[in-house]
Amino acid sequence: MTHVLSHPPRTASDPRAAGTVFYDGQCPVCSREIGWYHRMRGGAEVTWRDVADPATPIPDGLDRKAMLGRFTVQRRDGTLATGAAGFTALWRAIGPTRWLGLLTDREPFRTLGEGLYRLFLRLRLLWR
Repeated sequence: MTHVLSHPPRTASDPRAAGTVFYDGQCPVCSREIGWYHRMRGGAEVTWRDVADPATPIPDGLDRKAMLGRFTVQRRDGTLATGAAGFTALWRAIGPTRWLGLLTDREPFRTLGEGLYRLFLRLRLLWR
């Protein structure tokens, strides 16, 4: 006999986890990665917004062009996280990567992550 265990998502109560992810849908690498996260366990609990689409609403006070240039996440507590901190919030929201989000939310991983993210931004320009 097979038993199916049902566990409520632990990330639902994590205020630092991603609630909404804003990404550049015109970036092929970004879109592929977002698709991968969306299909993961817990990915359906995150709201995904392609800011390359002018019809996509963005939070008041933010600039669409700036959001296209830097990964942006609105956490469940309403605060914003960009760059590596945005990925940390995203990872905290998705079951299989939750451990990575908890780890990268500490030093020296915050600083290292931001440095790697900035390197990615330079390389991303070559893929467009």
